[in-house]
Amino acid sequence: MQRLLVLVAGLPLSGKTTVAKLLGEKLGVPVYSLGDVVREEAERVGRDPGEVASMLRVREGRRAVASRLAEKLRDTKHEILIVEGVRSIEEVQELCEKLHASPYILYVAASRPTRERRLQARGRLDDVGMRTVLLRDLRESAYGLTELIAYADKILLNDHDDIADLVTDVERVIQDLRKLLLSR
Repeated sequence: MQRLLVLVAGLPLSGKTTVAKLLGEKLGVPVYSLGDVVREEAERVGRDPGEVASMLRVREGRRAVASRLAEKLRDTKHEILIVEGVRSIEEVQELCEKLHASPYILYVAASRPTRERRLQARGRLDDVGMRTVLLRDLRESAYGLTELIAYADKILLNDHDDIADLVTDVERVIQDLRKLLLSR
């Protein structure tokens, strides 16, 4: 049976990491992050992660980061894999091809006011902080992130202030995943 690859995408501060962690906890499977791949490379070369993310994609193509993660996951035996931080349909294709998996794309969205509140809660809401987030939005959109909405199996609107509401939404996603697994 082909494994299922749950790919969690969304703009910065949308809650994609929290959603991925909740999915992983409730399904009992590990969560992998494309951002971790970029941060590891940034640390190795001593440069800013945003700069490295762009550099990798320009030098090696839009599949570069996903290819590096797929290589690390090649021998994993899990039937379900969760990957957080997917930025383009090319990354989806790379992961699915290399890991022999079917995709389930979960796009996590949050309104700009919600994302600003989250930035403020992290103690970073100032003109520079929000400007930096908006510049990241533009950079990640250029990678193809916003195109993933069209391919999403589910779009989760995460404007919640209460984690219990988000947990309820994640449980609905898990019900969808279980139905999908049973139908295969």
